[in-house]
Amino acid sequence: MQILSKKIIIPMAAIAVISAGAYGVTQVSAASDAANPQASLIQKLADTFHVDKSKVQAVFDQNKTDRQAARETTYEAKLTQAVTDGKLTSAQKDLILAEYNKLSAEIKATATDTNTDRRAAMDKIRQEATDWANANSIDAKWLMGMAGPGGRHGGMMGGRMMGHTPDGDADDATAPSASPAL
Repeated sequence: MQILSKKIIIPMAAIAVISAGAYGVTQVSAASDAANPQASLIQKLADTFHVDKSKVQAVFDQNKTDRQAARETTYEAKLTQAVTDGKLTSAQKDLILAEYNKLSAEIKATATDTNTDRRAAMDKIRQEATDWANANSIDAKWLMGMAGPGGRHGGMMGGRMMGHTPDGDADDATAPSASPAL
């Protein structure tokens, strides 16, 4: 009887270990999905509420689009206020918005890059932004300090360039970001 138990227990234990390993790999893979970091949450919601995963994904996508549009509107309003306050000219505002859109497109193009490649691209984009600002005699804070193109937490420099925002408000977190899913 003890021999029979070993013949059953050892294969069962092996199957349990392999299953646990496969489950762990699946969970790590879902949690580290670079293209959609919220994939595991979306799947959990779909499973919990018995809803098609694509419908849950559509809600997340729409929410992201709405938040991005609100940030861009706020960013443009702050630039407009800076023109009103005499901190920028209307021509400078137009230049800033054009450069912002160009850099945003460059950042979006890095969405599927590896972390190493993305970091290198972001370093290049930051330098590009700084060079552009210097060439146009515009303080880079207007492009990057207001959470300019890029960062998940705002801007190319983490929401602040050299510790300030254009309007001096240390709590400003209302600027646009072109981050696809950083």
